[in-house]
Formats: sequence, C-alpha cells, structure tokens
Amino acid sequence: MELVRLVSHNAHKRLVTCLQGHIGTDAEKRHKKLPLSALSQAMQDGGSQLGEETLIGKMMDVCGEAENRLASELMQHEVQLEREILEPLNQLAEVDIPNILKQRKQLAKLVLDYDSARARWSQASKSIHFSTNNQATAAKAETLKDEMDEALNKVEMCKVGSGFYRLIRHIKCLR
Repeated sequence: MELVRLVSHNAHKRLVTCLQGHIGTDAEKRHKKLPLSALSQAMQDGGSQLGEETLIGKMMDVCGEAENRLASELMQHEVQLEREILEPLNQLAEVDIPNILKQRKQLAKLVLDYDSARARWSQASKSIHFSTNNQATAAKAETLKDEMDEALNKVEMCKVGSGFYRLIRHIKCLR
C-alpha cells in the first residue's frame, strides 16, 4: 500500500511539472500565462505593426490566431488533466491511502485485543472445573466473556467501517 502511495505521489509530482499553466488558477489567468499565448500576442502585434495589407503582416496575424487557439486547447487539456487525473492521484496519495493504512493498523490492534480477551476467557472457563470457589470463578469468566464479545464487536465495526470506505471510494471512481 505504501508503494502505491509513493507511485501516486511521484506520478502527481511529475505531471505537475509537465503543466505549462499554474495549478488551481482560473481558466483566463491560466490561458494568459501560457507561452503559446505570449507567442500568439507577439505574432498578432507584429501583424498589426506590419499591416494586414502586407503578406507577412497577414501571415503573422493568421498564425497568431492559430497559436491562440492552440493555447486555448492546451489550457482546456490542462484543466481537464488537473480535474480528472491530478486531483484523484493527490487524493489517493495524501488522503485515501493514509486512511486505509490507519484503518489497517487499528484493525490489527483490535484483533490482538480480541485474541487476548478470548484467551483470558478460555483460561477462565477451563479453571471453573478446577476451582473451589466456582461462583466467583464463573462470575469472572462471565465478565471476561463480555469483554471478549465487546472486543469482537469492535473488530466487526472496524471491518464494516472499512467496507463503507471502500464502497464510497468505488462510487467516487464510477463518476
């Protein structure tokens, strides 16, 4: 699980470095900061300076418009990449996997607590037959049985909780 977290984190980091726009900024700001937008603006300005009646001026203007459309497409692609890939990868690496690891650790602890309670109850149940004070030993065994049942309930609740977590995660993936 830790390996999945590390791979997700590294993929997220590398994808962020590939973006030409800035993460989290609105579309217009992102579009303006793209190198293609600067090139488009420079070409259109050059075309205006040369005049649209000249061949090179018209070419610069047309190429500038094409670069602007390319910048718009790139910006839309990056926004979609951020929404559909980067955010889920970050959620997986920074939230979901740490929660799963925490739940696993909690479940392992609860299982150990249950095993310990079961062993104490089993020992107390066996000692009832050899005890001279059967009533006190039986009461102790009953108390240990209650502890064991409570520990088992905690284990089951933790398992149900992790099942809900997986179900919620699965529903999010289907969207």
